[in-house]
Amino acid sequence: MTLIPRPPGLRTFGRLSLLLVACAALYLYAAHNAGRKELRALCEQGVEPKVYRKVSADGYFDGGISCLRNGCWDLLMKSGFRYIEVEQRDADPWDRLSENGYYRLSKVPQDSGLCDARILEEMRKSVGLSQYLAEGNCIRLERITAPTAMYAVASEHVDRVRVNSVFGSYIDIRRFFIKEIASGSVIAERKNYLLYQNSIPQFSSFAAVIGCPDVGVNPTQPNIGKVEAYIRPD
Repeated sequence: MTLIPRPPGLRTFGRLSLLLVACAALYLYAAHNAGRKELRALCEQGVEPKVYRKVSADGYFDGGISCLRNGCWDLLMKSGFRYIEVEQRDADPWDRLSENGYYRLSKVPQDSGLCDARILEEMRKSVGLSQYLAEGNCIRLERITAPTAMYAVASEHVDRVRVNSVFGSYIDIRRFFIKEIASGSVIAERKNYLLYQNSIPQFSSFAAVIGCPDVGVNPTQPNIGKVEAYIRPD
């Protein structure tokens, strides 16, 4: 039987195809791992919360939350605190907190005459809040000139670490902490690390973001967002 030799062009195309597949595989491998080693090292060093003392209070100021839609009263109703104070920074005329500034949201009895009617109406439409309304509470909304709480939850940007890769990836570091407002002393704190890989092709403006759990590092204590783990409700 006579074998018909492959045309040279076809052999070249086959080699190029294999080369392209190999390059794509290498790219995807590098893209998947870009910065993960550096992220894991940072997470292992600093992701565990540092707790200096625990305190008690009937409420606190949350400097990180921007009260859009039902975020504030949802958080308050599901907590053991009597009130939460917030700073509205992204006011929307359609929201209940329609002007920028400081507000206090408090739990009050529904028969107190102090319920915010619009918030109460929104809460009644929320399946997740029905059990809390059944307990007889509602939300009172007050405009305040400045926080009056003793303790505050806050965050700040610490650093942006460039990863040594061809993708321009970086690790963003933020510090989350709870402090006593008057003295500035810190109750508890932890760092948060997010890796922006900037490597996998995106079809939107959002880059691939990876946190410490994605590289197998999880703190043993609750993060600072679990406020009741550090400020016990009175």
